[in-house]
Amino acid sequence: MVIFFNMIVKRGISTICVIFIIVFFYLLLAVPVNAASPSLSFYPSSGIIKNLDEGFIVDILIDSGGQKLTKSRITFNFDPRQIQITKASRNNSLFEQWPDDESTLDNENGVIMLTGFTQSGAGDLYQTVGEQDVLARIEFEVVTDEKEAQIPLQWEFTGSDDLFQTVLLAEGSPPQNILETRPTDANFAIGQLTQTAINPKHLPYIVGGFLVLIAGVIITSKPEFTRKKYGTVVVYDD
Repeated sequence: MVIFFNMIVKRGISTICVIFIIVFFYLLLAVPVNAASPSLSFYPSSGIIKNLDEGFIVDILIDSGGQKLTKSRITFNFDPRQIQITKASRNNSLFEQWPDDESTLDNENGVIMLTGFTQSGAGDLYQTVGEQDVLARIEFEVVTDEKEAQIPLQWEFTGSDDLFQTVLLAEGSPPQNILETRPTDANFAIGQLTQTAINPKHLPYIVGGFLVLIAGVIITSKPEFTRKKYGTVVVYDD
C-alpha cells in the first residue's frame, strides 16, 4: 500500500513538473519582443589608431526598426586638418537611387553626406531584417602630426528633413522622420590599434563596383585622376 502511494506521489510530482515546464516556456514565448528602434550608428564608435600610415575604417550601420524607409540620409563632420577621406563605398542594394545633389564627400570642409532614396510604389522599400545592415564604409587617412590627437566624427542632426541633416524617412503621406534621437558620435585616438569596421565576411554585398571614390577626385563622364588633395567629391553611380 505504501509503495502504491509512493508511486502515485512520484507520478503526481512528475506531472506537475512537466506542466510547470510547459507553462514556463509558453509564457516565455508569449512575452512580446520589442522591435529595435530606428537607428544609424558608427561601427566601431571608438578606437585607438596605432599605425597612422594605414589610417582607419568606419562602417555606417542602419536599422529601420521594422519600418519601411523611402529615404536615408547620413551627414557627419570631421576635422580635415586631422583626417582625409581616401575611399568610400556604399551598399547600393538598400535603395534604388542615390541623388547626386544630396550626396557629397568634402575633404576641404570635412563633410560627408550620403542619401539613399526609393520612391514609394516604384520599388522595394528598404526594411531591416535581422541584424543591422551596412549602409556605407568610409576609409580615412590620418594627416595630423599630433601625437595624442582625439579624432571625432560628429553627426549633423536636428530631427527635421533639411538638407545636410541626418534622417530616416518612413513610408507615409508625407513621409515622416522616424529617427527621433541624435545618433551617437564616434571618437578615435592615436595610439594602439583596436578593431575597426565590420569583418569583411559580413559584407558580401558591398563590392568595389558599387562605389569606389578616391578623395579629391571629381568623377566626370571620363574620370581622370588628380593629385589635388582637397576638394569635394560627389557620390556617383557608374
